[in-house]
Amino acid sequence: MKKKTKAAILASVASVLLVGFALVRKLRRRRLPRAPYVNHAVEREHYINSILHGSERHCVSQIRMKPIAFHQLCHILTEGEYIRPTIHMSVQEQVLLFLHIIGHNVRFRVIGSRFYRSTETVHRYFKVVLRGVLKLYRALIRLPSENTPPEIRDSRRFYPFLKDCVGAIDGTHVRASVPPEIQGRFRGRKDGTTQNVLAAISFDLKFTYVLAGWEGSAHDSRVLNDAFARPGGFSIPEGKYYLGDARYGNKNGILSPYRSVRYHLKEFSDRPPENEQELFNLRHSSLRTTIERGFGVLKKRFRVLDAEPFWSFETQVKVVLACCVIHNHIMGVDPADYIMESAMNQEAAKGNKPSNTFKAGSFALVAKEISAQFGVECHPSYVENRLRTLRTMWKDIQTIRKKSGFGWDDNMKMITCDAKTYQEEVMAHRKHAEYLNKKIEMYDELAIVVGKDMATGSFAKSYVDIDTEHDNAESNEMVGDNGEEGVVEKGKNAVESSTTGSTFSKSRKRGRAPPSDDSALTDLSDQLKEIAVALKEINRGPVDHTSLYSEVMAMVADGYSEDMLATAFDHLCENEKAAMGFLAKNGKLRKCWMDSFLFTQL
Repeated sequence: MKKKTKAAILASVASVLLVGFALVRKLRRRRLPRAPYVNHAVEREHYINSILHGSERHCVSQIRMKPIAFHQLCHILTEGEYIRPTIHMSVQEQVLLFLHIIGHNVRFRVIGSRFYRSTETVHRYFKVVLRGVLKLYRALIRLPSENTPPEIRDSRRFYPFLKDCVGAIDGTHVRASVPPEIQGRFRGRKDGTTQNVLAAISFDLKFTYVLAGWEGSAHDSRVLNDAFARPGGFSIPEGKYYLGDARYGNKNGILSPYRSVRYHLKEFSDRPPENEQELFNLRHSSLRTTIERGFGVLKKRFRVLDAEPFWSFETQVKVVLACCVIHNHIMGVDPADYIMESAMNQEAAKGNKPSNTFKAGSFALVAKEISAQFGVECHPSYVENRLRTLRTMWKDIQTIRKKSGFGWDDNMKMITCDAKTYQEEVMAHRKHAEYLNKKIEMYDELAIVVGKDMATGSFAKSYVDIDTEHDNAESNEMVGDNGEEGVVEKGKNAVESSTTGSTFSKSRKRGRAPPSDDSALTDLSDQLKEIAVALKEINRGPVDHTSLYSEVMAMVADGYSEDMLATAFDHLCENEKAAMGFLAKNGKLRKCWMDSFLFTQL
């Protein structure tokens, strides 16, 4: 019996093993097939060759230039050692990556998947090529010749009337991505946030000067004045001039059209010019459309200028300059491609420009709210005029604060100065008296409405500024503040190897500021203590007249007579807010207040 049981068990085990073995073999046969092996290097080379050695139209559609212009650009960058080949990536691939990104506004991860590169690698080589292209600025963007341009010399319409004209100048708006706290400054006459780019162009459609980075709310004439004032900035040959629109006005080197007279070409389509002024404006407009065509070609060639950017604003400014450099290179090598032909056939759209960054509907809403709340009739034009007055007021306040001899009491929102400085400022600008040694009412509200939205030009850069930054970066690469090499970017510990192929191949660590000494810490501690005491005094409540009298009369030691101090004490007793402000000030600010008060009593 036992033998039969044992045999049955063994037979069952054997059958289970056989079934399991059969299932395993069946499952192995049904396993998912492995993905086919892809040779990334071969696929990458095949894709690059399909662009550079395929049809010219396909090459232009991909990298925005013909192969002859591409190879010439690579040659210039390599010959000047602005870009170097590496064991991982050739110069041709580096430049092709860069052109593909700015030509189509492609994200790094998308271009990385197409070229079988990591996002970090694409980002690194993008910055390498961007720096290299900007090094070509001086060679490709140059001031025009003093000779009469052939476009004028060979035309009976323009010569000899405009024989001293060397080009046209104008501004254009490029999409900008900035933090929310400063977006107000970048909202101008265009939708969304933009940067105002100033450019001068010759009649062969080559840029002769570019200044990028000004906030979109800045007026064109303000950007032009900044370009003239910058070291190594915009200059016009003696006796020559550029054509500008009416926003620039007539000034030395800028010729504008007649105002309130027909100007745009489409306005003369049905009716020819009827007098000398209209004839001049027609000739002026015919030549100045060169700058419009230049901007049209630039934006059509590099889509990144008309799309929402995805990198820092500093890089956005550099990309605009780099696009202008590459545009000039293409115009010098082989400009006749289908992008140029398409852009030249499109007339630049023109429209009215509002006088400020607020829409007309906003003024209407504010006027309606004022009328409903206060029971008075308020017209939108009143709101617009008031806003213009507030802007002027804010500009005056900031101008005074920047002058030497003036201080700022942030607790009382007041500009402080001594009696002598007060007298000199009031003699020069009588209207400024209302801002000196007096609390500026609703200062914080004024800052919100107009202060934070006013263009400052702090982001604007031409090639001179970027070239200086590069020189500083090169020196910082060698030795940091602490004698060490610093980090490439915040949050990255990776070090750029020598295979980047750039002159900036060494790792860069952001230098750290040297530790502050004990005296600096002591000064900071004292300032924090004074602030705390001031806040305590302000929030104390009703003024203690006994304490006020003691503090005022204690200034006898500073050389003030008791009669003068008694007059000041009486004034402070009648003005509780002024008394609270006086008690909150330190000794230096009290002396400034006292000098100003006594001066008003004279």
